[in-house]
Amino acid sequence: MKHEIEIPDLPEGWEAVAYRVPKAGECYFGSSGIKLALKDFENLWLVVRKKQPSRIVLEEVEAGFGKVEFFHDRRYWKIVEDGK
Repeated sequence: MKHEIEIPDLPEGWEAVAYRVPKAGECYFGSSGIKLALKDFENLWLVVRKKQPSRIVLEEVEAGFGKVEFFHDRRYWKIVEDGK
């Protein structure tokens, strides 16, 4: 079972990954903000990563062709790939 908690001081665009010992090259959330671990740590920290933007690929279609998700300026598109 997963539980979500809110971390009030975590900067926008970052998400918590785990509470464990960070490895070299991982980012962690410390007392003075987000830092990059330059070496393996010995203490537990909140390991974080930058959120990846969503990716949606659209394909232009003719009006009346199947399911049309978007319409703008007499052009129609449907979603081909949704990275969610």
